[in-house]
Amino acid sequence: MRTVLAAVVLLGALTLTGCTGSISSEPPPADRSTPAPSATAPPASVTPTALTPVMPGELTDASAQAESTRVADAIQALVDPALIVNVDDHSQLVEKAESDGRYYGILRTITLDPAADAVSIATALVASLEPSGWITLETSNDGGVFLNAMTSGTEEASAWFVVVGADASVPGEAVLSIQLASPDIP
Repeated sequence: MRTVLAAVVLLGALTLTGCTGSISSEPPPADRSTPAPSATAPPASVTPTALTPVMPGELTDASAQAESTRVADAIQALVDPALIVNVDDHSQLVEKAESDGRYYGILRTITLDPAADAVSIATALVASLEPSGWITLETSNDGGVFLNAMTSGTEEASAWFVVVGADASVPGEAVLSIQLASPDIP
């Protein structure tokens, strides 16, 4: 439920307006399939990488912020910096509405060079996250707007949640979004 609430809150806050290293705007290879529309199983063996969240010994406001920021930075670092025009970062502790508690949320809107293929870049980001243990929960790609919701694990109490998005619905504009939520902070 926390992940669904986090997605709703972050997606509600998302207004795709206008901007990090090896993914370019080249379309993905023909042999790469699109993400599944429902949950995918975690890889049989996961090798932790910089993209893998690490649960701190004690999850506090400060440790959730530090780990969430580290992971968001690692995801953004996959985007070719030459394609980035601007990064708009909104990061904060988010109080839960339906119960006590909070989580650390990050919303980054990344404006790309207008010639970049934002959907192909977002798809490549998702493909880079999967070998690090991220599990796709849901994917949509409608009218040039791509969203892929993922969780870092099957235990909700220790899993991070990310939505990788792209908006190519407006000609001459290319936008990525990275929305990340920490596990609930006790």
